[in-house]
Amino acid sequence: MSKLTHEHFQQWVETYGRASAENDPRSSANLFAENAAYYETPFAEPMVGREVIYEYWNKGAQTLKDKKSTFEILSVKDHLGVARWQSQFTVIESGKRLALDCLFVVEFNEEGLCQTFREWWHIREA
Repeated sequence: MSKLTHEHFQQWVETYGRASAENDPRSSANLFAENAAYYETPFAEPMVGREVIYEYWNKGAQTLKDKKSTFEILSVKDHLGVARWQSQFTVIESGKRLALDCLFVVEFNEEGLCQTFREWWHIREA
């Protein structure tokens, strides 16, 4: 991929959202390069590698339900995409409904897979 397009990034974020809503951690992980770095928060150490990302998503699939999300593409330039992501979900153990508001900064490799994923988020009870 010589340059990220708006269409590719939109499809990537749509697939990310569908995989989350369907609790499909394998589809989620397949969006990432084998050696991708996933920063859940700016100051956290990254999760590195597709299988580590799969385990992270698999854990979420077992603890969250009724996920709904929307997004807005904010910027696409070179190999970088920025999106605003908003979601709501229910924590299975507590039954609490939570709302999440995020910014995603996603860097893609030449194969069109995510190489680096950075997330900034705030959460509140819905």
